Amino acid sequence: MHQLGIEWNKLIAQIINFVIVLWVLNRFAFKPVLKILEERRKKIAESLQNAEKIKQELAEAEEARKEILRKANEQASFIVAEAQKVASYQGEKKIQEAVEEAKRVLKKAEESAKLEREKAKEEMRREILNLVIEITSKVVGKTLTLDDQERLKNEVLSKLPQKEGHEAYSRN
Repeated sequence: MHQLGIEWNKLIAQIINFVIVLWVLNRFAFKPVLKILEERRKKIAESLQNAEKIKQELAEAEEARKEILRKANEQASFIVAEAQKVASYQGEKKIQEAVEEAKRVLKKAEESAKLEREKAKEEMRREILNLVIEITSKVVGKTLTLDDQERLKNEVLSKLPQKEGHEAYSRN
């Protein structure tokens, strides 16, 4: 091998140097680099798992949000329906109260009109009786006694119409 220009001493020394450099690189460079790469791979895998877990939690949170929103909408619809029922009830109640108040006012007005009508009838009766007594006194030419006035009143009252709204007037 000498003929090829290979010197065994140098070749073995170079092989030993190469093995030493390889061992030093393996010990101080490759192992730490491989260890760092392995740690990095684990962190990436862990981050991917965390990202998947977060994605799943986010989906669950979105579902929970949708469920809460659905329940809130149902509750809002229920509250609106109840409010409409209450408003309708209150409206009906107010209408009913107004109708009852109108009936009370109408009844009071009817009673008042009836009283006024009775007062007017009584006043007309007195006026008619006074006129009859006065006219009779003038026709007869003398003042009538109390007995004559009473008899005349009874006669006039018996001749007044006795239809509804024109009942016979009672005496004082």
